[in-house]
Order: sequence, then structure tokens, then C-alpha cells
Amino acid sequence: MKLRMSAIGQIVVLAFALAAPAAGQAGPGAVRNHFDTDAMMREPAFFDFVVLGAPGKAQWIVTSETNPPSPPNDVTQIVKDRPADSIAAAIRRNVNLRDGRLSIVAKRGPATGGLVFRMAGEKDFVALLMDLKTGDARLLSYRSGKREELASGKAALSTEWGTLAVELKGADIKATWQGKPLLSAVDPAPVAGRAAMATAGPGLATFDEFLIDPADDATRF
Repeated sequence: MKLRMSAIGQIVVLAFALAAPAAGQAGPGAVRNHFDTDAMMREPAFFDFVVLGAPGKAQWIVTSETNPPSPPNDVTQIVKDRPADSIAAAIRRNVNLRDGRLSIVAKRGPATGGLVFRMAGEKDFVALLMDLKTGDARLLSYRSGKREELASGKAALSTEWGTLAVELKGADIKATWQGKPLLSAVDPAPVAGRAAMATAGPGLATFDEFLIDPADDATRF
């Protein structure tokens, strides 16, 4: 009996050891949305919803797709027919950052999705958008409503779900897909702002595990 309990104890210790690196990836000021406590077919809590760029309709609801990264829920922008230059953004409340790390888990499919960050206003923000069918990605800067492409890249979409992440440090922006380099660029005007999950143009985009990890806790409010 003592030998059996010892073996169980070793398994428990090993499980915690394996889990520790994943838990340690985010800082103490990180905000994580997994949508699993949100009501199905309702808007996700703690978000504001806007449409940036070209006018268009948008609606975000909590859904339940096949094998989401954190079951049972995820979130989908369900208005399928939208202008190509229209960005539907779900902006997380109570977080404002210039530097740090953002990530979103996106489902592969015929849609374009990603992240909006350093959003000082509806005409001033940076967007990282990826075609979730082809893997083509673009980093766009909007300042006073004028769009500039800062960088582009292409990801290999080999799984149903994948993680799109961006690291912000001053003027330097680096993006990865599934931990592999996707693109890098220099932001000509790095400012603090809000952060959002986003989809652009036509198609239904589905997301899970939205993480905002400011470099400095003082950026929280």
C-alpha cells in the first residue's frame, strides 16, 4: 500500500511539473479570456464591440465548435458577408498597453482573423490579420485613418486550431504562428492603447484563448 501511494504521489508531482511551464508563460498582470463561463449564443462578457475601417455589420457570440482548445466554449463573429476593408473588433475592457504580449487561438477556415492592439482610437491602431485558409498575414498600421502595411508573412496551417501571437517592445513588433516566426516590423509611432480580437472582410471567424499580457502592470486600469 505504501509503494502504491508513493507511485501516485510521483505521478501528481510529475503532472504539476509538466503544467508549470505553461502556467508560467503569462505574467501576474495577464488577462485571459477562454469564454467557458460565458452564456452560449450571447456576446462574450467584458468586451466592447466596434467596426473599424470600412462600415459593416458584425456580431460576436459565444459558440461551441468541435475540439476547442479550452472546452466547451469559444467565440465567433457570425456576420458572414462583410466588406473586405471592414474590421470587426471585440475590444477587451480594462486593459491598456503599449508593450507586452498578445495571443489568440484561431480556427482554420475561410475567414481572416487576428488581433488589434495599441488602439488609441477608432482611427489609430495596429492590426495583425491572417487569412485562416491560406496563412497569408499582414501587419497594418492605421494612423488618423490612413492605412500603412508594415510587414507581411505566411504561416503553414497544418492543424485545425493555431496560436497567433505578437510581442511588443517599443518600436519592435514580432509575430509568431504556433511559436514559429511569422513577421517582424518597426512601428513608427508606438503608443499605449486597447487590444482586441478581430476579423476582417467576409467569412465566419472563430477564436478561443485570448491572452493579453502587459509588460508592466501599471498599464492595467
